[in-house]
Amino acid sequence: MNKLSSKHRKLAYVIAIIILLIPVIWLGMPSTGEEGSGGELAQLRVKYELGESTLGDVDPSSASMNFVLLGLRGIATNLLWMDAKDYQERKQWAKLRSTVDSIILLQPHYMKVWDFQGWNLAYNVSAEWDAVEDRYFWVKEGIKFLNEGVSRNERYPELDWKIGNLHGQKVGRSDEWKQFRRFYKVDPDTDRYEGGPDPEINPERLDNYQVAKQKYLIANEKELKHKQHLQMRMLFRAAPWHAQFDFANAMQREGKFGPERTAAWAQGNKEWTTIFGREEFITPKGAILLEWSNNEKSLEEMKALAKRDNVTVEDKKHWASRYQDTSNYRFWRTRASSESEQQTIDAHKAIYDGEVALTEGDFVTAEKELEKGMTLYASVLNKYPSLMAEDLAIEEGLKAVLLWRYLYDLKGQPAPESFPLKPLWIKEQGRVPGLQEDLRRDFGIQ
Repeated sequence: MNKLSSKHRKLAYVIAIIILLIPVIWLGMPSTGEEGSGGELAQLRVKYELGESTLGDVDPSSASMNFVLLGLRGIATNLLWMDAKDYQERKQWAKLRSTVDSIILLQPHYMKVWDFQGWNLAYNVSAEWDAVEDRYFWVKEGIKFLNEGVSRNERYPELDWKIGNLHGQKVGRSDEWKQFRRFYKVDPDTDRYEGGPDPEINPERLDNYQVAKQKYLIANEKELKHKQHLQMRMLFRAAPWHAQFDFANAMQREGKFGPERTAAWAQGNKEWTTIFGREEFITPKGAILLEWSNNEKSLEEMKALAKRDNVTVEDKKHWASRYQDTSNYRFWRTRASSESEQQTIDAHKAIYDGEVALTEGDFVTAEKELEKGMTLYASVLNKYPSLMAEDLAIEEGLKAVLLWRYLYDLKGQPAPESFPLKPLWIKEQGRVPGLQEDLRRDFGIQ
């Protein structure tokens, strides 16, 4: 029989509670933000980056929403995703955006939410509008949405890569690229942005490919600490240098063939070979460098790494070659080097001038420049045959031939059987129908 009185039992319970609270307080005391502050669990969360604050900015309303819903968050999220899809199909854009904002309150650290909806706004929603200015607005909305995702999720290098891709490929390679690149520096909402760019998109007033390169470099820096799951590591880390090549190539697409364009190619070549080419990438037979060639320096490096990894030099050669093929490393090294040569510059310029003359109705000049460009370009391809492995290089040559043949159609004459770039024309016939469609759109060719 319990001899303790009710009063004594209550006192014992209080003492027991106090004793049990001591380890709870020691383990769970929250951090003040200073290094080493807080209980054991708080310090472990900081050490292993397990707390929500280590993922990125914390939205108090998001935390409150998840707390109120308790175990119903999954159901609420599914309903909101269905609503978002419905609003998009019905083209109710304001409701779509507000629904997306509600989704991210419930799933702030789920990368796919940011990835999909950012892409959805920039590609699917923008395509629903007729005016190019409206399309550009929604491309910006997609970029801004992903920017917010990055601020809330600092561990995902994929999101920074996706932002770089929107700046580079969506702005610079879509059907509206000419207008988009212009809007990128002078936003169509001139009253709001005073004749400059949207500062949330382009605060430093740079070219879109230069901003893309910055974003890719941030992604690469994060990737050193947090593994990405987007694509093969070597291809992921090549993105900044491809943005540099795109920057140089965009200038010549716009008819700029001066020192700035040549310097951009030279910078790309230097960074490709001295930065990207000197990174170590791990293969089944240890580390390799992409810049390895058939020279004494490369052989010495292969021997040193082969000894370190306890494999043969032939293993290193084999895997270096495979990785060079996968990343198209040798091609871009050759392309960037060749673009600094005057003959290559003259070939690009002649083809471009021929296109411009055709647009202006000066058919005599167009024929002269296109024939000059085709001749020069054929010489470049003969000197660097590996260039025929890249889409843009192939398409430039084929476009010149198509425009030249079109001029003969206008004269009611058959095109000569023999012409520069004929080997390329025969080899790449499968690409011709698609390029013809592009020319019908751009030049009104029937």
